[in-house]
Amino acid sequence: MTNKDFVKAEREYMIKFLQKLTPRQWEASTLCEGWTVEDLAAHIVVREGVIGPIGIVVPQLHTLHDNRVKKLEAKGRTEIIRKLQRYPWWMPAVANTGEFYVHNEDFLRGELHMSRPAPSAEAQAILWSSLSGLVKINKRMVSDLGNLTLENIQTSEVIIIINKHSSREATIKGLASELLLFCYGRRDAAKVTIKKVTL
Repeated sequence: MTNKDFVKAEREYMIKFLQKLTPRQWEASTLCEGWTVEDLAAHIVVREGVIGPIGIVVPQLHTLHDNRVKKLEAKGRTEIIRKLQRYPWWMPAVANTGEFYVHNEDFLRGELHMSRPAPSAEAQAILWSSLSGLVKINKRMVSDLGNLTLENIQTSEVIIIINKHSSREATIKGLASELLLFCYGRRDAAKVTIKKVTL
């Protein structure tokens, strides 16, 4: 399985999932605070546009992102799904590997309280690779925990993140998929075990 295969499967899962929802379920809250299923689905489409990523990252342009989300929502849920069915050719799969898995879980583990089987061992390996790159590039995601060890309970592999500004230590154990959710900020929803040490 490649990143491209994984992202394609996650995207297809998302589309089929959204197609089955009732109007009420589209209004359910997700793990993204303040966002409904509809808001999040529209955001996923908008972030794939040229302005989308900039509007998310640059505070001064948040309004631009939000306006595009509202504009897309005004066109209806069928249009959101239609746009999701057209994957942008220019976006590399590696940029969406963690994103699509996490957002699918945002839908499922929010107010809808749904679930699906854990990813296969092959898919877990893809997510572990994504997690490894993510936390090394953006250590701020977990900097509040101090010196951190992420342990993959399926393979016993570890990722060690050093925080020179902290004496605290923590070890977090779980499947790669759950560790990814944790590092993406879905800490309460992630099925992991945490051991903290304060020195």
